[in-house]
Amino acid sequence: MNTGLISTRYATALLDFAIEQNQQERVYSEIKTLLHAYSDVNNFREVLANPAIHVSEKRKLIHTACGGDISKPLEQFIDLLLKNKREERLQYIALRFLELYRKKFGILNGALITATKVDKPTYNRLKSFIESKTGETLELERQTDASILGGFILQVGDDRLDASVSRQLLRIKNEWDETDINKKISKQKE
Repeated sequence: MNTGLISTRYATALLDFAIEQNQQERVYSEIKTLLHAYSDVNNFREVLANPAIHVSEKRKLIHTACGGDISKPLEQFIDLLLKNKREERLQYIALRFLELYRKKFGILNGALITATKVDKPTYNRLKSFIESKTGETLELERQTDASILGGFILQVGDDRLDASVSRQLLRIKNEWDETDINKKISKQKE
């Protein structure tokens, strides 16, 4: 069976159950917390996939990764996942859940990358501007990356606007190299 199909089926079931229990926002928050564990905790995925680790230990680990005291819908979902031995697919199910939730509730996901931390008023103005243009709620994660030197990179959904100083310098360098090559070609023709 296809991993994508399994992930979609489980994620859809969780979303439907969370909505039925009027716990969708809480489950959404818990799933986002869980996904941070996959990126922040070394070998988290491997531990869940390890058959030598007892189900009760995996259950505790997942609960902790979701933030501790979790909602009933998510708790029951985790039990179902462990019962069906699908814990190794939890990350994919969680990612798919976020996609389905955002689509259902009109939420765009994005990132604002800057060389230094952006102040709250600037962040709020940008977020409000994008929301007014799209008509959707925007979850905009702030990230800092000194390597971009200045400016910003804005990624919303599949769209990316790179207005960073490092990108502009690279463009200038490429134009310079192209001009230099054209001069060399012209000299060779003479």
